[in-house]
Amino acid sequence: MKIAVFYWTVFLDILHSSTIARPSLLQHCTSENQLVKCQQKMPDFVDHTAIAFQLTGVKIKTFDLGKVVQAFPNVRNVSITDGNIVTLIPPKKLNSIKVLELRRLLLTNISKDFVRHFQNIEVLDLRENRLEQFPIEFFLGSVKELRLSNNSWNCSEDLGWILAIDKQVAVDIDELKCMGLPYPGKPLISIAQYVKELHDTCTTGCECSLSKVVQDLMTDELEPMITINCSYRGFTELPSNLPNNTRTLHLEGNSIASLEPLHSNPVYHSLWDLYLDDNDVTNIDELEGSFWLKHFREFSLKGNKLTKIPAYALDNALLKNPNMPKAVRLYLGGNPWRCDCVFIPVFQELVLQKYATQIRDIRDVKCSYVEGDENSLMPIIDLSRSSVCRLPPEYSLQEGLDLLNGILASLIVFILGKLAYDYYHFKKTGRLPWIVTKMP
Repeated sequence: MKIAVFYWTVFLDILHSSTIARPSLLQHCTSENQLVKCQQKMPDFVDHTAIAFQLTGVKIKTFDLGKVVQAFPNVRNVSITDGNIVTLIPPKKLNSIKVLELRRLLLTNISKDFVRHFQNIEVLDLRENRLEQFPIEFFLGSVKELRLSNNSWNCSEDLGWILAIDKQVAVDIDELKCMGLPYPGKPLISIAQYVKELHDTCTTGCECSLSKVVQDLMTDELEPMITINCSYRGFTELPSNLPNNTRTLHLEGNSIASLEPLHSNPVYHSLWDLYLDDNDVTNIDELEGSFWLKHFREFSLKGNKLTKIPAYALDNALLKNPNMPKAVRLYLGGNPWRCDCVFIPVFQELVLQKYATQIRDIRDVKCSYVEGDENSLMPIIDLSRSSVCRLPPEYSLQEGLDLLNGILASLIVFILGKLAYDYYHFKKTGRLPWIVTKMP
């Protein structure tokens, strides 16, 4: 009986001492029904009865989760929110944590082995942090529910992880949005799928990129915009295959001469912008009446071998182009244009003057070099009709007149000689010239 009284007295002393020690600590912590709530910092007492712990407003940047396990050895639900924590140190001891909520912190990354430190975890909530990337080989372990929405996802980086992750575990995967350029506010899963498809279908020998993703105003469906770079890769003809939704194609610095595929190959119907600078294009006659010429936005033919173009056909196509006038851009500089009276007046009137706003390098559209020609390398837009449709120079006209006078003088001498011969022949023989006998 005395022993029982002794132990009961000791227990009461311990209980009394613990209740005395806690008041100063509970200024920032409260405890109720096995739930401990603290603000800004951890308590420095140990509570074996607590199964739930909430911590808010932590000011430090690095937080050791091992301190939570140390303070609450039997804790199952841990919630740390609304703080300045950038880096987490996982616990090293075995623990019973099943639910771990880490919301509205400043976390920028998470280790692929983070979950390995929580043997019983079932729910991991990482919403409203600053995560830009997620490990592609993230170990889920026993996690049944993972939440990742409202983070700062960088969609210009590798997004393979979102295609690899278990969609039944990542329950809010459809809510993940890209943060910032180039796809602000667009669904992460859609961007990842577009990038993967583009990687699988990219034109051989070229570089393909998802330049932007827009939303159709009529259907609200997303529409990817693909850019392909095939510049300086030895192409001798336009590619026969392009990924779906290719809008921009760069083919500068190749050896392409024919534009016929733009007319005949339907893969080019969705192409808006084509850059063919520094190739071997000699004419665009093959584009006359084509769908592409009536719907393009940017067409660059700088530094090719064009001497003339079908001005009437180009004028007709631009009149029908729905992208006119603000979206159309045409580049024709650096070509050896033939400056003669047949081509230049029509080219000036129907193309250069009429579409001066659309031809962005109009001052570089110049006559080819011809030795002795005063129009050589002159901007065609500046040429007057008289400078290309000139009469022969004065000295040439005089030479022509002298030649004509010589011919006429020769004819007169011939006629007088013939007349003298016929007169002599008539006097001698009495016969009239043959031509006179035939006259009525």
